[in-house]
Amino acid sequence: MKLIYNQTLPAPPHGRRSWVRPISLTPTASSYGQQDGAQRLYPLAGGIMSFAEVDIAQKQDDSLIIQRMSVQDWQEAASDKAEAKRILDNLTKPRPDFAGLSMATPQIMGIVNATPDSFSDGGQHFDAQDGINGALAMALAGATILDVGGESTRPGAEPVARDEEIRRITPIIEALTTAGHIVSADTRHTKVMAAAGTAGAQIINDVGGFRDDGAPELMGQMASTSANQGYAIAMHMQGTPETMQKNPSYDFAPLDVYDWLAERITALTEAGVPLSHIAIDPGFGFGKTPTHNLEIINWTSLYHGLGVPILIGVSRKSSIAKLSKDEPADQRLGGSLALTLRAVEQGAQIIRTHDVAQTAQAISIHHKCLTAG
Repeated sequence: MKLIYNQTLPAPPHGRRSWVRPISLTPTASSYGQQDGAQRLYPLAGGIMSFAEVDIAQKQDDSLIIQRMSVQDWQEAASDKAEAKRILDNLTKPRPDFAGLSMATPQIMGIVNATPDSFSDGGQHFDAQDGINGALAMALAGATILDVGGESTRPGAEPVARDEEIRRITPIIEALTTAGHIVSADTRHTKVMAAAGTAGAQIINDVGGFRDDGAPELMGQMASTSANQGYAIAMHMQGTPETMQKNPSYDFAPLDVYDWLAERITALTEAGVPLSHIAIDPGFGFGKTPTHNLEIINWTSLYHGLGVPILIGVSRKSSIAKLSKDEPADQRLGGSLALTLRAVEQGAQIIRTHDVAQTAQAISIHHKCLTAG
């Protein structure tokens, strides 16, 4: 799809579906209601960044027309003012705590792969005690969520039997939750989700977006029976791990992913999951080319329109090597941090990473730079 940036029209054409992307972000969210020249500043998801302008994207034939305008002009020109106000409310309102964690500043999710074949650290945490020890080290380094997975979802990976996946992850989850840590279970299978919840996992992080039979309903049950469980992170993936990198295709990846995630949020809320218990992940590297991935990172602020926290996971992904010098997975820290900070400055609230200490340091220094005056 051809992108056409058109700044000559006084208002976007009426009657077409619109997507709204906050732009020109500035670290002055505390200035809500103040003026930036002639423009009012609006806080992005209640965080430290603010915006006064938006890109309005609308599809026309085989093109995407993108018009830049002030928030006030958008609100005044919108043909459906109630919908425009709803989107603006989603873009600006503070997010409630997620699994007990503040969404006002980025939280770090440490990756604990209890697998023999994950693309970056396969085998490192396959033994349960190794997984526990590795997770505890991540917590000391700054991870506030420990993400335990028992099935590799690297491109081309084959499925793991449900009982084997449960065997791999539940001892680690039980040990970590008993020690008082917030744990997410990285699984796309309803049976494994249930076992992880029984073991104490507060969060289910599903790369498949809760499409397995009964998954949304299970999350609704978990949320209704325990105030500390039933938190759902729905990720976008085109296809399955076995097929996702076989010629992925989109009209325009950020918008296609946005609509898909909106549908998954609806499926979860209709199954009884409160919106406060839902976060989304646009799925960097899952059924996407390097170009698709860069588009999604550059449009991260768009996803605040869904009204829930955003998780970004770029750690050591192969797109970094393809965009750079074909480095192996353990030599992609620089690229991982560059992508992470690009997402953080657009308000991403959860960062999933293998390299917890380095990511924590980068985010901390980046935050201090933004707020230093």
